[in-house]
Amino acid sequence: MRTFLVFMFGMFVLLAGCSSEKEELMDEITSGVEGRYSVLAFNSEKGSLEAFQSEINQMFSDPEVWENRLYSFNVLKEVPEEPYDYKKLLNIEDLPQFIVLDTEEIVFRTPHIEDLERFLLGEDPYSSHEH
Repeated sequence: MRTFLVFMFGMFVLLAGCSSEKEELMDEITSGVEGRYSVLAFNSEKGSLEAFQSEINQMFSDPEVWENRLYSFNVLKEVPEEPYDYKKLLNIEDLPQFIVLDTEEIVFRTPHIEDLERFLLGEDPYSSHEH
């Protein structure tokens, strides 16, 4: 019985640690302005970062998107493992991956830049749901 209680306590501490770690990460990556989005763009491990950045720049040349819809847009060469394990905490399975956050949570994700553009322009019928 004692072993079981020690095991349960250990599991509780482990789960609490993961939860607070995710909360800390979310505090860092969510948007700081209501009505605007933060975007994390994770490049494919096989693709060139320069080509990925160029595609993003071409797709989002419309100032309305940049000025009215975005709080931040971060392009990452690889999925960070420190200080947080992004892959685990953000459930990143495939690359490339675009993750959109409002001031509280992930509101959209896609591997396709065209879907990201439609979402940011308000053209996605599922814009209130995470994909």
